This record gives sequence, structure tokens and C-alpha cells, in this order.
Amino acid sequence: MKRFAHAFSIAAVSLLFGCHSLTYAASDYPSKNIRAIIPFPAGGINDTVARLFFTQAAKALGKEVIIDNRPGAGGMIGTRVAVDSKPDGYTVLLGAASTISVAPNLYKDVKYNPSTDLIAVGGIAAVPSVMLVNKDAAFQSLQALIEQARQEPGSLNYGSAGSGTSHHVQTEMLALDADIEIIHVPYQGGAPAMTDLIGGQLQMLLEPLPTALPHIESGRVRPLGITQKDRSELLPAVPTFDEAGVPGYEATTWFGVFVPSDTPAPIVSFLSQAIDTSLEDPAFIKDLQQRGITPMPMSQDQFQAFVNTQNSLWKNVITKAKLQIP
Repeated sequence: MKRFAHAFSIAAVSLLFGCHSLTYAASDYPSKNIRAIIPFPAGGINDTVARLFFTQAAKALGKEVIIDNRPGAGGMIGTRVAVDSKPDGYTVLLGAASTISVAPNLYKDVKYNPSTDLIAVGGIAAVPSVMLVNKDAAFQSLQALIEQARQEPGSLNYGSAGSGTSHHVQTEMLALDADIEIIHVPYQGGAPAMTDLIGGQLQMLLEPLPTALPHIESGRVRPLGITQKDRSELLPAVPTFDEAGVPGYEATTWFGVFVPSDTPAPIVSFLSQAIDTSLEDPAFIKDLQQRGITPMPMSQDQFQAFVNTQNSLWKNVITKAKLQIP
């Protein structure tokens, strides 16, 4: 009995000191620079949003945020690196629709489960996509393109930055909603797909607004519709998909901050507050909006609910479209 009591005392003291250590670590956070894993190459939309946001967030955090690009396997390699990192708040992940909501439903062998391996800390931003055609294309509207696809199933092709990207799943969602059959041509990135659209090798491309704008402004491509609920102030003459003949269609590419699942709650709360503070700066908000990026401030609970809704949305699209990649 004495032996049991002694063991219990040791366990209680260990637990006490363990809790004290955790509290101290959280109150001292952050005491060094933070690493942000971006699971995509430099120069793309994920990297662009990350660098803009984490430069701003560094002010609220009081420490520099070091960008660590870890591309590969459609973002799954970098995401796994984040999942396996020490849950101390010094490694955060730029999570996106493609890696959090699409990949786990699209690929058979995903090495992480966003629901159990990651904590959704807060939303950063969202960007709509724009349906683009070559400047010399016969289609003058999205409805005309849809009618062509209905009359001649399989006669039109569309490009993407690769299987599982926003280009891919959002266009498949269009095909489902409009009841058309179109051919997917995946590329190694959005840039070569855009090159072939401009060159006439592709009939259409659903491109994120920030990266589509320069090509629209140059006159090399023509926009037919935008995937967000309301028209964009940057392209006021371009109708929404809903207005252009696809009722109820709405899709965005979104981005948020995630941390490993065992990260202490006080640190998660601190990061969440830093995100909120970063997205309250009027100058920063204006800069994002001028780039075609919509700020997405949410509480931690709101962001988690949003992620759950997005997971259900893309699981439904992928299942209905019968998409799956080994």
C-alpha cells in the first residue's frame, strides 16, 4: 500500500510539473522565429498568398515567419512534413482547399488525415476562379461554351495545373452542374496550361483570379464567368457562373493556417488572435483585394465549421464525378 502511495505521489508531482512546464512554454510563446510550410513551389498562388499574409502576420506575432516551400505530390508531401513536425507552435502550415478538402477524397493513399492530424487555426483568404478562353475563340459567353459541349460531348478540352488542383475539381464541378462532358488535360503547373490556352491548344481554363488578371488585361485571353457568388470589382463586366447559366454554382480556392494536432490550446489561441489582428489592417485588406484576393477572417470555430463544409462539398463532387487517383 505504501509502495502504491509513493508511486501515486511521484505521478502527481510529475503531472504537476508537466502542466507547469506546458503553461510556461505557452506564456513564453513565441520566443523565436516561426516556420511556415508552404506545400507548393514558389511563384504560384499558394506561395503568393502565404508570403503576403505571413509578412503581415509577423507584425502581430512579434517574430519573423520563415517561408519553407516543400512542394511535391500535389501538396501532400509538405502537408505531411507539417503533420510530423513538433507540435510547439513553431511550425505552421498553409493549408488550402486542394490539400485539406480535395486530396484526402481524391487520392487512395494519403499519408495524413486533416481531421485528426491537424488543427484548423484560422482562415486567411479565398480567391475565385475565372473561366478563360483564347482571345480568338468563337465562344462569346459561358452559356455558348456549355451549349457547344452539350451538342458535341467530348469535343472541348480544358487544362489544369494538375490532377486534384482547383483548376481540375472546379471544372469537374462545372461539368456536373451543367451536365456536360469535357476532356481534362493536366499539366505540371498552371503556367504551361496558360501558355497552351493562349496558343490555342486548349479550349478553356478555369484560372484563379490573381493569376488570370495579367493575361486578361493583356488581351491574350477572354473571361466568360467568375466562380464567386458576386461579381468582382476588378472584372465588373464578367458575370458570375450563376448569372451565366449555371444556377447555384460557387467555388473558391481558400487558404488557412493549420498546426499539428497536439499543439497546446494556449498557443493555438495565440495564433488565432494573431491571424485576426493581421486581417484587421485596412491597408493590408486593400492590398489583397486589389490583387483579386478576398480576406477570410474567421474565429477558430467558424473556420473549422467552414473546413467541414468544404470537405463535404468536394467529397460529393469527387464521388459524383467518379474521380480517383492511385
